[in-house]
Amino acid sequence: MWADDRDTAPRTRTVGFQVPAELGQLAMAHALAETVLLVEGFALDEVTDLLLAVDEVVTALVLVAVPGALIDCAFTAGEGALGARISTSARGPASIDEDAFGWHVVATLTDALHTEYGAFDSAQDGYPTTVAFGWIRRAPGPAAA
Repeated sequence: MWADDRDTAPRTRTVGFQVPAELGQLAMAHALAETVLLVEGFALDEVTDLLLAVDEVVTALVLVAVPGALIDCAFTAGEGALGARISTSARGPASIDEDAFGWHVVATLTDALHTEYGAFDSAQDGYPTTVAFGWIRRAPGPAAA
């Protein structure tokens, strides 16, 4: 690597964790996501919005997960942006209710939202389901006079 490459290369990092797909683990997923966002330097108001999106996505996946499944979360942060991929093995194909109010909240809080549904996986005894969303930091507005 050339010395100049270090100055121009995008600075991103991916951090992930897994929790059991159980309603009782929502607080753990929330706390871990909050820690990741704070360590990555997001402001408190940004963290609040992003955590609401994470909470809604994790809840939606827990509600459709096969017994014994895990919620797998990966966050890629850098250059004022966040990419999130949250997945589990669902009981049915296309099982997330994307017309629910909570889903509209996620769509409003994020800049990109996509759900991927895989074919039945006998090893997981379910349908691989991944929700990916992206968020880009807004430039601060002009200072109040």
